[in-house]
Amino acid sequence: MRLLLLILLSIAPILHAGEYKLPYGYPLETCLSCGDPLGGAPTILIHGGRQLKFCSLACVGSFTKSPETMISNLEEQIRISQRDKYQLKTCVISGHELGSMGEPVEWVHGNTLVKFCCGACIEKFEADPDKFLLMINSDSSDLPAHFVPRKQ
Repeated sequence: MRLLLLILLSIAPILHAGEYKLPYGYPLETCLSCGDPLGGAPTILIHGGRQLKFCSLACVGSFTKSPETMISNLEEQIRISQRDKYQLKTCVISGHELGSMGEPVEWVHGNTLVKFCCGACIEKFEADPDKFLLMINSDSSDLPAHFVPRKQ
């Protein structure tokens, strides 16, 4: 019981009571830790700027023991669920067409997939991610001229 209380106290500042707004929604319907269905009122944890959902506080405790593995699994699910919905066919940093420099580089920021023409663009993106996330999630009429939305 003491261990559970210590875990709760250590994560209390980052537990979030309401629904965290995401442009694509949360990619999993199961607990990130145990894989059980989330149900109607999952426990939400904000960790490193991303939303994580668990079926119970015990699963949050399990997450704290091996977060890297669970984050890696979540990022793969984000890539899978958002890859075909990605709006741009050009790099959000350089404006180069995705695929013009080899396979596009996929990067997960928070719970959002971002595609780049090359790995060098990631550092520029991370310097001001909010600016570029607005471009990714905005209506195509709001984008700079060199950003071309994907045809649906």
